[in-house]
Amino acid sequence: MNHTSLTYRIFNVINAMFFIVVAISMTFPMINILCLSLEPNQIAIETGVIHLIPRAITLKAYAEIFKNGLITSAFMNSVFITVLGAVGGVVFTGMLAYGLSNEKVPGNKIISYLVLFTMMFNGGIIPSYMLVRNLGLINSLWSLIVPTLMTAYNVILMKAFFKNLPPSLAESAMVDGASEATTFFKIILPISMPIVATITLFYAVAKWNEFFTAVMYITSANKKPLQVILREILISAGNSDSATNLDIGMNVKMATAVAAIVPILCVYPFLQKYFTKGILLGAVKG
Repeated sequence: MNHTSLTYRIFNVINAMFFIVVAISMTFPMINILCLSLEPNQIAIETGVIHLIPRAITLKAYAEIFKNGLITSAFMNSVFITVLGAVGGVVFTGMLAYGLSNEKVPGNKIISYLVLFTMMFNGGIIPSYMLVRNLGLINSLWSLIVPTLMTAYNVILMKAFFKNLPPSLAESAMVDGASEATTFFKIILPISMPIVATITLFYAVAKWNEFFTAVMYITSANKKPLQVILREILISAGNSDSATNLDIGMNVKMATAVAAIVPILCVYPFLQKYFTKGILLGAVKG
């Protein structure tokens, strides 16, 4: 393709304009939410007025949510779920994917088909609830970590990445007397940072946004993750919420939304340089 042709230049301009519009449509609501969270409630409550510059700035809404013990505990619960879920997910997903990437492993194809099968079919909500209940995990934060510790898509992605690695790496380690575990943790994982960072981001975002399963499995208020508490705040109809003991105003609602968004946004820049590379390399082979 001639990159200097008129058609190619027109395509680039249209493509750039399209993504600019998409970027604005995504950032505009977030900036508006940030604006509302920084304003006094009497200004922020004017929900019909959308603006991108605060008319007055106060941190009272943030002070209100963070001095509340329930929101603080919900924030820590989400951090706990996210960290353990992401780290555990990467380790267990990586171990399974590494095993399946070796075609000499007995039952490799059967296990691979079973993993793929779970992407298309699952037991449903009621069997999942019964399983978690029988494991004794109801009203435990582990109910939000253990059942979804691995996902089939991430296993397939990591398996494809490991297949692209030179077999001589593992073979030379075995010749030097390294075990499979030593080879995986000291050789394979350190050189697989693009896919590790990508899968970590996938798991971290999923765990941080954990909501539906938390509503099903968690009954105690002090064990609810931040997303559930955010839901209770946003749907509260009155000026005060008995569940959170907050003076609920528009600015407090928006401040809680910002508090739920910012932490996971802060993680992305550190993993961004690996993200695209991990996705592309992991998709070369199936």
